[in-house]
Amino acid sequence: MIQKRDGRFGFVASEGEVVAGPLLRIGNTTSRVDFGMDPGEWTDAWSTTGISHHWALGTGHRVADLQAEADLLEVDLVRV
Repeated sequence: MIQKRDGRFGFVASEGEVVAGPLLRIGNTTSRVDFGMDPGEWTDAWSTTGISHHWALGTGHRVADLQAEADLLEVDLVRV
């Protein structure tokens, strides 16, 4: 979820694949996710939406479900 400067809410979503590789050992649950683009470019695109640094990881491809929710709620969904 995102709250825009004008106060309206919306969704930001991205689909990727969890891949094998080293993980940060910071005490949190972590996953290594490949979003099909350079990680720095993805981070820039994600951050450009104005969303906070928190995000949730779900299983399966859910963008179509989120788009249906956004349509029902009459809010935007930004896909990164």
